[in-house]
This record gives sequence, C-alpha cells and structure tokens, in this order.
Amino acid sequence: MQFHLADVFLPAPEEIRHAFFDLDEIEGTITDFSDSGSVPKAFAVVEVILRQTMVVPVEKLELREQG
Repeated sequence: MQFHLADVFLPAPEEIRHAFFDLDEIEGTITDFSDSGSVPKAFAVVEVILRQTMVVPVEKLELREQG
C-alpha cells in the first residue's frame, strides 16, 4: 500500500515531515481500519517502514503492484 505524505490524517504531516523529508509517497501495511462517525472504515491504520503508525483516509490509498 502506498500513499502521499500530504494525505496523512494523524499524526499531522508537519509532525512527521522530518522523518520522510525526501519522500512524496510512503509505503506501508494496513493493520486496522477506523470509523468516522457513521462512516465505517473511513480511515486505514497503516504501519510504515520506519515503524510509525499513521491514520490515512482509505480513499487516498493506492495499491502497489508486487514486482
């Protein structure tokens, strides 16, 4: 799974930008989903390479082809 750093909901992108300063897209593994009020599975909890967990809107995630 990959996504753009600007699409991260939690933590705020400016809080993690230093760790990913040279990347526009980040790869990770979905570990859970979170609801947003009455909208189920609106966010994905994604574990990224640096072992930082981020919450990203599901609609912003892109499948990465295994190669």
